[in-house]
Amino acid sequence: MDDLITELEQLTHDIMLNIEKADSEELEQFVDKRQLIIDSMLHQGSGEASLPQQARLKSIMQNDHVILMRMNSLKIEAKDWLIQRKQAKTQKNAYEMSYVVDSIIVDTKRY
Repeated sequence: MDDLITELEQLTHDIMLNIEKADSEELEQFVDKRQLIIDSMLHQGSGEASLPQQARLKSIMQNDHVILMRMNSLKIEAKDWLIQRKQAKTQKNAYEMSYVVDSIIVDTKRY
């Protein structure tokens, strides 16, 4: 269990070093790896964690707030980008003139 906690600490430390520059893919990889470690901890099922292990896990969890804030900021950026794209598409459609291709123009003016 100590090895898994150490691995989790290292993983968390690595993401925290570049949290402000981390993109959504990096955060997704972090969450996937973290889940695998936690699943391994649960599979070991060696009972309850000792007090030192609990303290280490609490220390790791203190970074969760910062990670969640970064995830939310990326979510807001993506939402804003989608709204901007939708508005641009709406404006483009409004300014495009639609022509009827099958129409015929007849000039009746005679010389």
